[in-house]
Amino acid sequence: MNQEIKISATQTVATIDIEGVIGSEQQGDAVTSYNSLREKLQQIEQLQSPVVVVNIRSVGGDVADALLIYEALCSLDAHITTRCYGYTASAATIIAQAANEGCREMAASALYLIHNCSCVVEGNALDLKEQAELLQKTDERIAAIYAARSDKGADYYAELMAQNNGNGVWLSPEQAVDAGLVDTIVTAESGVTASLLTRL
Repeated sequence: MNQEIKISATQTVATIDIEGVIGSEQQGDAVTSYNSLREKLQQIEQLQSPVVVVNIRSVGGDVADALLIYEALCSLDAHITTRCYGYTASAATIIAQAANEGCREMAASALYLIHNCSCVVEGNALDLKEQAELLQKTDERIAAIYAARSDKGADYYAELMAQNNGNGVWLSPEQAVDAGLVDTIVTAESGVTASLLTRL
């Protein structure tokens, strides 16, 4: 899978394809990072596209970049739809929450994973304690983002994320809708998934 952000835009619709691992440039060339998205969002703002469709195919990655991408999309003066395909997991699910009310879509064949944050760290006991506290606060912020778009509290999402020893749970489209993480399931018959195939 390519690891990048692609964009096509007109004066009526802008399409953003977010694929691969989400992270910073230090993790490798052509990753899906906030910095790479920021340049492309400037193109959308210049065109003043009133509609933005964000296609997401990503197993996740760096939470910091995902939060920045989420905030950047939310700040756009446009109607935003997010569409999740294949495996949409981890940090990618944060980005999926940037859609307008009722516009978080998920392909009928996709899977959706939310879980507790994790990291690799070394150091003394104080270093490890500090990192553990940061992870806990980050989990709380992510649960709050999920909860903001549903009638369920942050505690509900914290419990889902903590399942399987913090490795979370894979959700079918139907389960994702029931959990308040997705609004609509889309199929090839709707013409939505077919539009993605033209850009693969």
